[in-house]
Amino acid sequence: MKFYIKLKHFAQYRSFKIRDEHQGELYEISGTFKRGMKSLVMEDMNNQVIYTIERKFNLSRVRHYVVTDEVGKEAATVARSRFTSNPVYTVHVGDHVLTFEGDVKKHAFTLHDQEEARVSIEQGTFEFGEAYEITVNAPSRPLLYLFLAIAIDQMNHEREKVKG
Repeated sequence: MKFYIKLKHFAQYRSFKIRDEHQGELYEISGTFKRGMKSLVMEDMNNQVIYTIERKFNLSRVRHYVVTDEVGKEAATVARSRFTSNPVYTVHVGDHVLTFEGDVKKHAFTLHDQEEARVSIEQGTFEFGEAYEITVNAPSRPLLYLFLAIAIDQMNHEREKVKG
């Protein structure tokens, strides 16, 4: 499955839409930010919450985030190292551990498990203009993997804005 986000919307706004290859609106992302990403929500076009990620307060060198589904059940966790130039991510989806590979500064990376890449994100130029293309190769819960890729990229956008 392929999803698209117009480049200018992804980098500049606190809310933006996820589109299909024909530019049809599929989902909306919105978030709250204070000294980095605090929470992010994915909704369908009927304003029904699909996934939410929230930062959990702690004093360690690792920031912890919990992804919940539409009924508030934990779907995944993300741990991100802080205070380093290249953050390290640990993503757990149930019993699966996802490995992060790529360059967060170029916004081109993949999350994969032992079998294959489950989601990848890269910038490209398409007939409708510049956009991020997100490819999801997850047989179950593809929207969760889509949301994880967006959340990790937003963590890095906000990380750069806080430093600058």
